[in-house]
Amino acid sequence: MYDFLEGTVEEVFPAYVVLNVAGVGYLIYVANPYKFQVNSEQRIFVYQSVSESDISLFGFSKRDDKELFLNLIKVKGIGPKSALAILANEDHTGLISAINNDDVNYLKKFPKIGPKAAQQIILDLKGKIATSNADIELSLSGINMELDDAAEALLALGYSNKDVKNTIKKLDSDTKLSTTDQYISAGLKLLMNS
Repeated sequence: MYDFLEGTVEEVFPAYVVLNVAGVGYLIYVANPYKFQVNSEQRIFVYQSVSESDISLFGFSKRDDKELFLNLIKVKGIGPKSALAILANEDHTGLISAINNDDVNYLKKFPKIGPKAAQQIILDLKGKIATSNADIELSLSGINMELDDAAEALLALGYSNKDVKNTIKKLDSDTKLSTTDQYISAGLKLLMNS
């Protein structure tokens, strides 16, 4: 399994790019290929899909996009190409908000997503996907890196976006805390007692 590939973009096509990594050209399906410029150096986070008849690479410019893709393909009836089509809309915060707010109409606007598939996405993913740290504005100050790191750690442990956001607001006002470890420890205590 690959995490990412780093190399030079050789060619750009409507559905994929060719990335030259040490003389080997990898065909990588991406949501918006024309964002990549020919001859530019790129790190592309990849997912390898293996089926009976095909082995494909799907690529993402950010790790968060790859994580969202991995969540989408866990949904019954959503394959890698459908998930990639959903990610072509770059409003990922809106997508996550639609999932968490049962907005079937928003989800139906994507190719091959009807009412049934939209309901399945909501059923399988509601409350399970957190937006990136920047999107949910966990840190009130915006400059407290230790608090931001603690928020990411709590999200990674599986706590909901809402619970972590409320906990981080409480921790931000505590002047006794200064390190990431202290914030995580105090955050876990608050989350376990709620």
